Amino acid sequence: MRIQRIVRVLFFAGTLAAGASCSKSESDRPSGLESPYVPSADTVARVHWLGEERLGVAASASVLMRLWAIPASANLQAQTLDKLFTFPGRWLAGETTSPGVVRELVRPLLDDVVWNESYLEIHHPANQPVEFAFAIRLNPEHAGIWETNLASVLESLTGVRPLTSATDHPGWSFQQPGAPDFVKLIHAGEWTIVSRAPDDRALRDGFLNWIRHDRIPDLGVGTNDWLQVDVDFQQLAAVLPAAGNLPANLPKMSLAINGDGANVLAYGNLTFPQPISLRLESWNFPTNLIREPLDSLTAVRGLNPWLSSLKIWHDLPLGTPPDQLCLWALPGADSQSFFAAPFPDASNQVNRLAGYLMAHSNPWLDAHGYVKFEYLPDATGVLLGNLSSIQPFLKSVDAAGGLAFGGLLLDTNPGTNTQGNLFDRPALSSLLDRISAQTNLVYFDWELTGSRIEPCLYLGQAARVVSHHTQLPLESSSLECLRAIEPRLGACTTTLTRTGPNQLSFFRRSTVGFTGAELQLLADWLESPQFPSGLYSLLTPSPTQP
Repeated sequence: MRIQRIVRVLFFAGTLAAGASCSKSESDRPSGLESPYVPSADTVARVHWLGEERLGVAASASVLMRLWAIPASANLQAQTLDKLFTFPGRWLAGETTSPGVVRELVRPLLDDVVWNESYLEIHHPANQPVEFAFAIRLNPEHAGIWETNLASVLESLTGVRPLTSATDHPGWSFQQPGAPDFVKLIHAGEWTIVSRAPDDRALRDGFLNWIRHDRIPDLGVGTNDWLQVDVDFQQLAAVLPAAGNLPANLPKMSLAINGDGANVLAYGNLTFPQPISLRLESWNFPTNLIREPLDSLTAVRGLNPWLSSLKIWHDLPLGTPPDQLCLWALPGADSQSFFAAPFPDASNQVNRLAGYLMAHSNPWLDAHGYVKFEYLPDATGVLLGNLSSIQPFLKSVDAAGGLAFGGLLLDTNPGTNTQGNLFDRPALSSLLDRISAQTNLVYFDWELTGSRIEPCLYLGQAARVVSHHTQLPLESSSLECLRAIEPRLGACTTTLTRTGPNQLSFFRRSTVGFTGAELQLLADWLESPQFPSGLYSLLTPSPTQP
């Protein structure tokens, strides 16, 4: 029975539309989070998407929409939609149903989901099938297409024709013989509602109530948010079996995305079932190692409990895990990325790890044709190979009580090149002051996203070569788009703060909603030959290695 697959297609369409969307202070919150929605115990997810049509005329999205309008972005969007529109046909079609027929019926519906305002709510009551209701604001012509096409899809998959509704609202209802649940479609004013449940009255009546008032409760049309999402990741595994291998103790997430005209603003909360084990000790910054100007700076603390739980940490001679980590990158050479972590016994721990790598890793590297680890001349650590463009290294530094210091280029002052970047870089001292001023801050990340795109792509492509995976094609639509928007991308700031015993809150201000590393990963996903499944580099046959 493929009705559950139809549910997943609609859920995915709403989620993808949300992802495609992507002068307040960092302490501000959108209205949807000021009065948080408390879902019922069986709520899996709620998604409200404002729609590309309304987003296109919103002053809050002016810069984002200008970036969407450039030809490279338009080409990528067209490619993504074309790939997406082949997905329902591949997923839904049965042995007796042509994938092309299903695809042509579903394609205009998914196009409407991206363009129009919509709302999705999914429930999973105990010991009952999943229930969902999806509402989308449509003009009469497109509402008619939804009614006709969805009915045809159901009939082609099951051989049963939906029955015209006899209720006050026009539409149809469908029940496959022997199945306990109904699929219903009704029209209410400008809204078309599709629901699936054994008894859909509670869901349907709730939707009709907010339609009468022309708003969505707690995720209301009256907010400034482009997208609002509530997801219970524990419950999600019951709706999407592919997510069934998720670890336990996953949080509930509330997310809101809006803008201030120049930036995309993302706010959210992660609420865990159990209190979070975090020790927020005073920051210990490796200021003697960090050079300026900077392209990025990341600081995180409270790592010890998490690292201590990892098997690999205990398998390697690493000793007591650090509690803090600082990462930074310089403009210029793509491999100018570094990290430092305070260790109480950094010299001995790094030496033990260096000896382990020399004894256990070098034989394998030598047998497989890779460069090998070498001791540094001053005997403070190891260097992988000795190439001019990339020199992964790890060493100990006797500073601030002891530090493990590593990176991808041992020469930390090969010269910088900031030409072509129109955005100012803040001084290191001002970034550290911002971090220290927030008492409960767990994670801070700042970067000039435009300057980070090329280094992240370079490192990603190098990692694919080393792991014998296919590199992203330089002529792909995704990389063409990144090259086109790169000079227009400014700073991205992300913070994660502990706001309760079991709650973390996050905030991001950025030009397009993503960091340079995330954009590189996004490109890998969008180029996947089985989009929206997998990554291009994992699903494309690997090239023959020399």
